[in-house]
Amino acid sequence: MIDVKAKWIAADWGTTHMRAWAIDEQGEVLAYSESNEGMKDLQQNEFEPVLLRLIENWLDNKKITPVMACGMVGARQGWVETPYLKTPCVPIDKTQLTVATTKDTRIQVNLVPGVMQHKPADIMRGEETQIAGFIKENPSFNGIVCLPGTHTKWVNVKAGQIENFRTFMTGELFGVISNKTLIKHSIESDGWDQASFENGVIKGFDNPGLIASDLFSLRSESIVNDLDSNSARSILSGLLLGVELNGAKNYWKNKNVIIIGSELLSKNYQKGLKILGGKSHPFSLEAATLSGLTSAYMELYSE
Repeated sequence: MIDVKAKWIAADWGTTHMRAWAIDEQGEVLAYSESNEGMKDLQQNEFEPVLLRLIENWLDNKKITPVMACGMVGARQGWVETPYLKTPCVPIDKTQLTVATTKDTRIQVNLVPGVMQHKPADIMRGEETQIAGFIKENPSFNGIVCLPGTHTKWVNVKAGQIENFRTFMTGELFGVISNKTLIKHSIESDGWDQASFENGVIKGFDNPGLIASDLFSLRSESIVNDLDSNSARSILSGLLLGVELNGAKNYWKNKNVIIIGSELLSKNYQKGLKILGGKSHPFSLEAATLSGLTSAYMELYSE
């Protein structure tokens, strides 16, 4: 086993998942570790032990290793609540980082604050770091960034700042509808049908007011017309994305959108936008996260 000693550690700690990277003097990734122990499953006193289980082997007993962490770890239900920055604002402000109290003297954990917006009321935690990372790599960018996920963000970026944004609970709705409603009996598969997805996107976009009826139709179609579960699941995904894209059209219509998310979700959003005449380009989620946390680290610790 290779002996890894990190100069500093990057951590992305979400609601359901936690990822950590050991970073060296040159900013290169030495090692990676992950856990399914997300914020929602932890009490306040459990965050440090979980973190140490993942990074223990990267620590030097003779010095303090900085940990830069973003995401729901800084939420009210997380390790330490970090105050929100208010729009318009830079994605990360080093003066607003919050230090979590730790028993282990080998680490200093710095939590990146989220961003809030008053009208319409909205919040983000974690996405601001990915936006910061993208801006770091593309400093002259002015435009729209979409961050698909459980709660998808559409963000207007201008002159290095988050101007405004809007959140859509599309991912969570898909999960709830798939698992907690009668439709679950019609989509018990992990398969995919691209044509059904595309039809769903168009239907959801053209008639968002019919979404409650269209959802029930998935169950009816499976009983009356033997709609197979792969098609039903794909239609559901398309319908919900189409409704979102209708609501977010002021963000993407006639604009070039940058999409930062998991590979699968990013592809779905790209396909959805393309069907409706939109333009988009993907940017690596991991690269954005690491670049954003690196930017925060450099600002805080550069001499």
